[in-house]
Amino acid sequence: MNRRASLKALAIGSASVIAPLAGWSHATGKRRAIAEDITEAAKPDDTTASVLAAAAAVAGSARRNVLHLVADSALLDILNGKLPSHILPLPRHKLNETELLGKLAGGDGMIWIGSPEGIPAALSVGAFRPSATAMTVNVADKAPMVLPDIEFNPAVVFSAYIAPPKEMPNHNIDEEVRADFLPVLEARDRFGNLAGYPGLLMSYYAPSLAEGRFMGSDCWFFLFSKPEAALETNGWLRLLQQVDARWKGGLQVYANHSNYAAYNTGERVQVRTRLQNHCNQAVAATMRYTVKAPGATAFTPLLTTRRVAAAGSDTEALCDFRPASIPGLWTIQLEILQDVEKATLLALEGEPVVVDKRYMGFMVQEASLQTPPILAVKGPSIVLDGEEGFWAGTHYYPSTSWWEWAWRDFHPLKAAEDFSAIRRAGYRIVRVWVDPVLDEPVLRAMDAAIRLAAANGVVLDICIFTQWARQMGFEKPDGEQVLFNYREQRDFNIVSFSLRNLELQRAFVRTLAVRWKNAGNVIYNLANEVYLKDPDDTQMDAAVRNWQDIPAAKGTVRDSLLFRRWANEMTAVIRDAGGRQPVMPGYMFSTMDGGDTYLANEEASILPWHNYLPPVQAGLTAQYFDPLGSNRPMIIEEFGNGKWNNLSYYDASVHYALAGGAAAAMSYEWGVSWLSRESCYWPLPLREASQQTPDPRWFTPYLELDKTWMERGVGLCPTPSGTGYGSICHGTPFPAPAAIALGRLGLMGKGLQRVAAPEKVYIIVPAGQLAAMEPVKQTLAALWAAKALFGVWQESALEALPAGTKAVICPHPLTNKAAFNTLKAKGVAVYEGPDAWRNCTALEKIPVSNGDAVNLLTRRTKNGILFTLAAKEAGSTSEPNPAPGKVHAVSLQYHNNTAGLALRDFGLVQVTTDGITLMEGEGELRINGALLCKVQEGRVILSTGGNNSLLRTKDLQLAVTMPTRITFAQKIAGIAVSDGFNQPVKAPWRVTGKELLIDDQLAKYIIHVSFV
Repeated sequence: MNRRASLKALAIGSASVIAPLAGWSHATGKRRAIAEDITEAAKPDDTTASVLAAAAAVAGSARRNVLHLVADSALLDILNGKLPSHILPLPRHKLNETELLGKLAGGDGMIWIGSPEGIPAALSVGAFRPSATAMTVNVADKAPMVLPDIEFNPAVVFSAYIAPPKEMPNHNIDEEVRADFLPVLEARDRFGNLAGYPGLLMSYYAPSLAEGRFMGSDCWFFLFSKPEAALETNGWLRLLQQVDARWKGGLQVYANHSNYAAYNTGERVQVRTRLQNHCNQAVAATMRYTVKAPGATAFTPLLTTRRVAAAGSDTEALCDFRPASIPGLWTIQLEILQDVEKATLLALEGEPVVVDKRYMGFMVQEASLQTPPILAVKGPSIVLDGEEGFWAGTHYYPSTSWWEWAWRDFHPLKAAEDFSAIRRAGYRIVRVWVDPVLDEPVLRAMDAAIRLAAANGVVLDICIFTQWARQMGFEKPDGEQVLFNYREQRDFNIVSFSLRNLELQRAFVRTLAVRWKNAGNVIYNLANEVYLKDPDDTQMDAAVRNWQDIPAAKGTVRDSLLFRRWANEMTAVIRDAGGRQPVMPGYMFSTMDGGDTYLANEEASILPWHNYLPPVQAGLTAQYFDPLGSNRPMIIEEFGNGKWNNLSYYDASVHYALAGGAAAAMSYEWGVSWLSRESCYWPLPLREASQQTPDPRWFTPYLELDKTWMERGVGLCPTPSGTGYGSICHGTPFPAPAAIALGRLGLMGKGLQRVAAPEKVYIIVPAGQLAAMEPVKQTLAALWAAKALFGVWQESALEALPAGTKAVICPHPLTNKAAFNTLKAKGVAVYEGPDAWRNCTALEKIPVSNGDAVNLLTRRTKNGILFTLAAKEAGSTSEPNPAPGKVHAVSLQYHNNTAGLALRDFGLVQVTTDGITLMEGEGELRINGALLCKVQEGRVILSTGGNNSLLRTKDLQLAVTMPTRITFAQKIAGIAVSDGFNQPVKAPWRVTGKELLIDDQLAKYIIHVSFV
């Protein structure tokens, strides 16, 4: 048999071998039997070329299910008769969601063109409109496909984001998709900044977690109000042809990752890629890896390799190399190339083109982590990059997984985008959690996060211990992995920390402290949220039982001091390792009789408080625990509501935090940037309370968890992070209105730092008496309503009460009653009882017209005093969208300054020796009767950022709550804009006259205005 005949026979033989595979394929029954067609085409007198051509033709037309093109009839009519064979038109008005979802669940794909209304919620894709006006549209910088010669016209677009059908699903019980969210198109505003993703590929690479749907499905979304105007017909056809070719290739990227998120200089990097083949024949593809070093402008070649994935199976490629010793963030580009029509001809490379592109990043770092010292504590103020002010912050779980997987599936490239977006939004402090089990992948991922945050001027508030984990672990220097019980099954009177295994806890902390001792952008929070109630001897190490200066009597004081001593032990480990970062023991559940936060944190650098009560409580509790007497700052380290993008809650909470004296306010939380690949299978330790006989000491809320935490749930916590409490458009760097509201006061917070200034009258908060909270808060609220100037002082610091104090008010009896005599001997009047403030003649009250409608809170600042006017109904609810309040026209007078403004909820006035330097309000804003400006819609914040009066300044900056028109009393000379990086950019148009029209694009920036 000659060579030609041999090849012919082999071809026929191969066809017969394929026959059984058709039945094994996971494809639906709609697919044709490939083997029969190939066998029919390969008759004995055929040439080898004809056999191969027939095989390629059949394989190319039947390898994969169809793509459903959902669009309005107008566009489909234009494309009629020109669509590729795999793409089936589906007019929007004929869309049957149930039927379409059934097909997508079985592996079909979809292309959606037009407005987002009607996108099935099960696909977890939502949309928002970044602007009502046209935006520039271009192919995304890291698009997963090549779209050559396709140019969009400026267009009104929608932006896609991850939108789970349920805000807080239960893992393994409610549906959660597993998909890569891959921007295809980008929309940019008139300043050239990224504002939306009008084009998206949602690649469902794995079965959804409860119903096992969508595996193998790819869905493209092109979200335009008028797609025909955004792209001409031939452009849409070329785009659809690209999608079709990629779809026919049958390949999906299942995983593309490195074994570490960060590498020390000189180490080798290993990248693993898994490709799934959704065809019912084996296909070949070329995988090309290139790399870009920090600061480089182009990618350089790494590896090109060819792989074959069997029918309905996958294949893996490994790229291993040693990068140059250039510290920073490196980028790897993966390109997958196929000759789609010849992909089943495994021995022929053909003419492959790029059908998929993916990007991943890793850090190269020096072995010793060191970041610039951008953080300092100065009295009651936090200093960042040498500047003081009021700071905004947030919490960051980058994916839908919590502690146990957040750092094992860490994406440095995406995290770099997040930290940049966080800073642009006006946030400077970001809280993250340590994994319960420390190993090299976890630690290197956190190394990368610290460095990426530092590169964006962001401080990480790192929480070490939490209530969620029962077991914790770390690696000893000799490599031994240690796993120990952090809490036992009945330890529900001790939450978030432990008095057992102290040596192992110290070793856990030491692992972090040694590694990060030179990190200049780190704060440590030791124990998150603590509840402690009468621990017994069985719950304490012998050394703990012998601690000195711990009261023998059970109660709040003993509990608080036990926790404080534990925190001191852990802090000592950080200090012994050389770490000098600020350390906070943690928030105690003081409102639930779980210990006194002030006593527990009395020796800490910063005092934390968490507020999940209505926003008004952020102001009341911040004042109740005010550490001003010990010259330290307080931060509202957590506030949230459990509803995605709760605008009114965020806006009210940050106003009350600022007014109540906090140095910073941190939301819970930023939101999800990518969907977790895994739903982790740690047990649910807190649910164990419902399975045992209750103990009266136990934290009551844990007894109710069995009502929502079911046996089939998984993870340290059974719900995903971010999707409920989040405030961004998930999967994107775009803050939603709630996140913008918080960042606004952070961006405008310069000069609003807290200072210690003597007051004539102080409210005294008793030490270690949680029963004092309600009467003290009632007095605080009454003084707000009375527009009174006063300070708050802790009983434990009475000896430091400022000289010149005229009176103190004690709504609740003090612990040390002898202190009254000491105060009286100094000539200080003492008023005792919940209504005693009414008799205090030393109180100074601020005149406010229409004052019955508003409360007044005061805050001493560097250059003067900040008055917060709050409508009495403002912040009293946790509802996401309360009805708009009534407009109140008010006038506030302080010394020789009068400020006039209107408000529905909040207004701000800062008075300094130079006059009024900051105002927030609606309507007409006036100073001493003179018109400053008139605001047509919403609120505006105006600030000179320094000592100049708003009336006399030639330069100011402003932020608005919505698009509006502002008419100034002065003539405008020019404007510029800036974001959280505070680098003004000249606006691309000329402003003349006194009117400034602020549309929805300009409204997202800080606007710098100069006057003639």
